[in-house]
Amino acid sequence: MKHIPIEPSFAAWRRAARALLRQAVEPSQIEWIESEDEAGARGALPTESAHPTASACGTGIAAGPAPAPALATPAIPRELLAWLKTAACFRAPDRWALLYRVLWRWTRGERNVLDPDDPDGALLDQRIRTIERETEDLLTLTFFRRRDPSMGPPEFVGWYEPHHDLLERAAARFAEHMGNSTWMLATPHGAVFWNGMLLRIERPVMTESEQAAPALAAGAMTGEAVTSTPTEALWLAYYSSAFNAQPSPVPLRYWRMPPAGPPLPAHLARERSRLGAQSAAVTVPRAPPVEYSAVTPPLREHTGPLATCRRCALWRNAKQAVAGAGPAPAAIMVIGEQPGEHENQHGEPFTGPAGQLLDTVLARAGLERQALYLTYAVKHYKWETLDQQRVHRTPVWREVEACQYWLDKELARVAPRVIVALGATALKTLTGTHVNLSEYLGQTIAHEGRLIVPTWHPSYALGMADATLRDDIVATIATAFRRAAALANGNVPVEGEQVRDTPDA
Repeated sequence: MKHIPIEPSFAAWRRAARALLRQAVEPSQIEWIESEDEAGARGALPTESAHPTASACGTGIAAGPAPAPALATPAIPRELLAWLKTAACFRAPDRWALLYRVLWRWTRGERNVLDPDDPDGALLDQRIRTIERETEDLLTLTFFRRRDPSMGPPEFVGWYEPHHDLLERAAARFAEHMGNSTWMLATPHGAVFWNGMLLRIERPVMTESEQAAPALAAGAMTGEAVTSTPTEALWLAYYSSAFNAQPSPVPLRYWRMPPAGPPLPAHLARERSRLGAQSAAVTVPRAPPVEYSAVTPPLREHTGPLATCRRCALWRNAKQAVAGAGPAPAAIMVIGEQPGEHENQHGEPFTGPAGQLLDTVLARAGLERQALYLTYAVKHYKWETLDQQRVHRTPVWREVEACQYWLDKELARVAPRVIVALGATALKTLTGTHVNLSEYLGQTIAHEGRLIVPTWHPSYALGMADATLRDDIVATIATAFRRAAALANGNVPVEGEQVRDTPDA
């Protein structure tokens, strides 16, 4: 058994894990030991000495036979590293062992280690979700107290008692929102300091009496700033030593500049520039072969009806899958991105605010909902909690790919003559990830024997605060439906033009 002392940080674990992987040390041969002594922990990291009798992991590892030649460290995807870094914040005795076990199995080709049905994958997923929820709680519930300016910096002092190591995750978010104000956020296990330009994280070693000092007064609220306790004085002393003395070098990743604000949207200019574009069908090439993500296992086979679909992880948070509705066969099929909150609760497609606007658009285009088949590219609602509210999140390509099975079945059953793709996700599902919605607005796409009319999603219009922009978008959607109706009836979209039956590329 190899005993690996490390400071409790992802960076320290990553250095040790990289060396252990090169030496092909199995997870069962390692005992991870957290050490608050950074110098001692660094001195005990695995080394790559070329000496034949050197210990594989330095101090703290018993001498043994000569290690095998160091192996090349495999390339680890950034997405996997981000997941491991998030899970590393979870304070548990086995957190470093779990991370190394997941990493070891992944480098050995076991891609199912990230599957929620795998024991290690399920535990990793549960810890990531816990950290994400607690980070939002920390950002929402922490209250900063303004100090008397005559006392000097910091201007604001905050205190929070998280269950896990969230300082580094939350620090940059606070820095973005508090601008140039100086502040300090302290926790029982460390503090973060901001002097207006530089962000520093300190994890000093406290004595037992300092750790036992009461942090909050009786009846204080969660996240309330400490008022007059020895703990606050201790952290203020650390703040003074951190910024009034000679600071040690700080990694560049801790530098944060004030946000410059969102860029101005250019979608309207692009749309108007294509008002005179040709109305004849254009050809979109076949999508490239699917390359599975490096951090996800292959899709699972279908094992039941849509209501029991487990082809991706979206079913875990959604109330139900929302199937398509309408006549089959149907001349026109409408495909949106995914259900919303209202559809998630009631199980019927396009019945929420976007569906109500769609009814208005259909009336302007002279169409009836009952004559159309309405469905989604992704059948489960994807959301996350922000400020105590559910917020829609765009599905990633992996989730779209998982639902392709159900969409293909609907296309075969409905056999539409024309498909209206509402939004970028629906268009990419039908044509491939290389197609951009803005490039094909106002045109008809011939792809793999189908006629596709792309347009904005009604929810895009609902998100526009400017009434003029919103009306322009609604008019564009109505024009697309009129075009689809003309194509479904065998008429040309513009007088005198023909839609060619373009073969697949």
